[in-house]
Amino acid sequence: MPKKILLETRSEPALFTILGISCHLKDYRLSFMLNKKLELEFVKLDDFVSYSFYQCRDEDRFNTYYLIGNRGQDAILFPELKQTDFILLVEGPFKKTQKERLLEDIRSIQNVLTAFEIRFETNKNYETILTDLEIHLMNIRKKSKVKYSPSKKQEE
Repeated sequence: MPKKILLETRSEPALFTILGISCHLKDYRLSFMLNKKLELEFVKLDDFVSYSFYQCRDEDRFNTYYLIGNRGQDAILFPELKQTDFILLVEGPFKKTQKERLLEDIRSIQNVLTAFEIRFETNKNYETILTDLEIHLMNIRKKSKVKYSPSKKQEE
């Protein structure tokens, strides 16, 4: 009788670092200041539900940054973090020294009150939010790939 070999095919989850930012700046102003200070290029994308949403890819360090407003029109994205105005989500490998330097640079921006790391344990909904974020990004990519093709005039 042939032997059955079972392989575990579970993939490694993506690496994420979550930072909280408290400040008195509007989303577009904070993204501008982050671009200037960190030498990044945040780009505004479609809002994530009703929360402002920016993305930046750092090809040199293999990181993608997402700046998400924590306050929408009627709700807070992370209710456990009521004092936090923005969430900076970093996807990809991120060393402790990089994180400390990034926090230091963010704190040095004028009108930023504080910046801090958010532990996954403190937020009960992070997996749901990450899943929703992934779906949102897929929808954005899908929209950008749809090309406009003018209809041909029908000949009579």
